[in-house]
Amino acid sequence: MDDVIDIDQSEKRRKRWQAFNLVYLLFYFTQWFFVPPTTVDIVAIVVAIAIFLPIFFSSFEKHEPRYLLHIAAFEVIALCLSPFSGSQGVFHVYACVQAGYQRPAKRGFILLGALTVWYGAVGFLLDFYWPAVLFSMFLGVVTGLSCSAAASGLERGRALRRAQVLERQRAALAERERIAHDLHDLLGQTLTTVALKSEVAHKLIDKDPARAKAETAEVAEAARNALAEIRAAVYDMTATTVEQEIERAEQALTAAGVALEISDDIPPLDPTVSKALGLTIREATTNIVRHANATQARIAFRYDGETLEVVVRDNGQGALEDMQEGAGLSGLRKRVRALGGKTAIRMQSGTEVRISLPFEHSGASA
Repeated sequence: MDDVIDIDQSEKRRKRWQAFNLVYLLFYFTQWFFVPPTTVDIVAIVVAIAIFLPIFFSSFEKHEPRYLLHIAAFEVIALCLSPFSGSQGVFHVYACVQAGYQRPAKRGFILLGALTVWYGAVGFLLDFYWPAVLFSMFLGVVTGLSCSAAASGLERGRALRRAQVLERQRAALAERERIAHDLHDLLGQTLTTVALKSEVAHKLIDKDPARAKAETAEVAEAARNALAEIRAAVYDMTATTVEQEIERAEQALTAAGVALEISDDIPPLDPTVSKALGLTIREATTNIVRHANATQARIAFRYDGETLEVVVRDNGQGALEDMQEGAGLSGLRKRVRALGGKTAIRMQSGTEVRISLPFEHSGASA
């Protein structure tokens, strides 16, 4: 579910960026400030945009070899508009943008170079206005290279997310194996004892009722002990502490390239509060890794004798800025509220999650 949320957020950002790129079409009309357009010029650009827009939106879906036809279409539109008033070089720039996104990067660079040579040759043969041609070629190269760098960043991000998913899967598998071993150790000998004593009691029930009664009592005692051991094991499996979650946060943030600073010592906490605050730190750091694009994060503990405050802050773009509060944050608020505390989330030059708990729930001593 979390991976689906990441994909949905990435898809929304991609579509917003895609729509924003349409603003560059305004460059086409700059020439009209100097040379008033004719009716034919207006009709030509309207037809061209009507053809361009469907190709433009479909070209962002994937960057496979067959989408080279979209890039060629942009260059053809630029060529067809050359007899009319307007800066048709903007469509060459759109072609270079798509070339920059091609993977592998080497293919994108080759394509970008070919497009630049092509546009320069066409401009020379058709006697285009050379300052405009040179500017379009320069802008196409710069924009294409920047898009190539952006595509590489996206690839690294996807690789990091895949590595994180794989790591979580490995951790889950290791945990399942540990649970299986623990259950085997806990129940194997006990159930064997129960089976043997039950057989003995069954054989003695007529011959020696008193001995059979003692055996069944021992069976009941063994079962109770096993149940207590299982309950303790389950509690240990589900328990978490602030210290454990800080260690996990350091590992996750380091893997994501985020430097973590821990401010002040952790005061003594009872298990319930430690678990609640540990889960709070887990949720906050998870949001930093997945959504914030941060480079630094800080976890601070503040205790004034009456209130324990935990602050998790990053310098990213605002991890929760573009999404509604999900189940994780809602659950966080409920856990803190159950302890009589308050949760505040603020986004300004990053995201800050602030948890405040009254003294009587902190477990600290004055």
